Amino acid sequence: MMERPKQWRRRPVCFAALPGRLPVSLLFLLAVAVGGCGGAAARSPQPSGPVPHPSECERAPGDPEDAARNFLGLLDPAQRAAAVLSFAEPTRSRWSNLPVGILDYTPNGVRLGDLDAAQRDALYGVLAAALSRSGCETVLGVVAAEGALSASPRAARLGWSADNYWLAFFGEPADAAPWGLQFAGHHLALNLSRAAGETFLSPTFVGVEPAEHRREGATIAPLRAQAQAGLTLVGALDDAARSGARLPERPRDAVAGPGQDGVVPPFAGAPVAGWSDEERQRLLDAVHLWIGLLPEPDAEARMAEARADLDETWFAWQGDPAGEGPIYYRIQGPRLLVEFSTQGDLGSERGHFHTIYRDPTNEYGAAAVAPGSGR
Repeated sequence: MMERPKQWRRRPVCFAALPGRLPVSLLFLLAVAVGGCGGAAARSPQPSGPVPHPSECERAPGDPEDAARNFLGLLDPAQRAAAVLSFAEPTRSRWSNLPVGILDYTPNGVRLGDLDAAQRDALYGVLAAALSRSGCETVLGVVAAEGALSASPRAARLGWSADNYWLAFFGEPADAAPWGLQFAGHHLALNLSRAAGETFLSPTFVGVEPAEHRREGATIAPLRAQAQAGLTLVGALDDAARSGARLPERPRDAVAGPGQDGVVPPFAGAPVAGWSDEERQRLLDAVHLWIGLLPEPDAEARMAEARADLDETWFAWQGDPAGEGPIYYRIQGPRLLVEFSTQGDLGSERGHFHTIYRDPTNEYGAAAVAPGSGR
């Protein structure tokens, strides 16, 4: 079993005096108030490359191993040494959705802003090969939103920059041996594992701020469908199911978010068993928005598990079903945990969303590579 260190250590000058476990969103606000923690990552250079656009995903589907080897072949020896770690590297579980200016460690891997044009293009090729088309567009949409934040006067202090994303491999990308990929930065921690030609996604954090922005005449809104899926689902429930699903109070953030490996929230809300076929399908449609980050047939394998577990799955909701104000929802089964949380009102200007996807039985691909796992 891989050792799991603390996910992100906070400098004592910033947070040591704070009581208990605070939500990540509150930690962020406190860090802004005191001017950030001044970690090593905060001293990263200002943007040195173009902000990526989801159109980078408009490529023919490729083989993840080939794309990874192509990228690594373009790195110099020092970059390659930083990019490839062991499959069981303890720092693999060290990720956060916080901006790098608040962290006191350097993320795993090589930094997007330190790559040349050919290397950056190859990195986008890795994402396009390892994810579905919509998954790649979602991930690069999050990075593009960071480019919008970089215009803020606080950007230099907090490390808001589309350059501040890191790509790491855990194990050499090869067809015969398990390996993993982590692409992480502010509002993003994509943790993929590959074993026997199959890709797994857990744990993966996807957030965004601003929730929507305009660029090159188009609107980039990476999590708009996830927000709408929750509203559609709760709106389709009958009165009894909607009342049963309602939580007494809204969590201020994802319960199983960064720093919460191994945390499984208690099942809450309404059991899906007994729902109508239409209600069950709407729930599965929502789940697919996360699982569908994966390419087929990987996504279909995970969806088959979600369908098989439906009678053991629960849906929890807090907020106005019409979307006035903040909302939170959770879909939880034996092999599934999805959370969606607005940071502020759903309809607030520009918006700010946090989401998490986990398979509690297969974090970092541990179950997939276990002897006799059958996965």
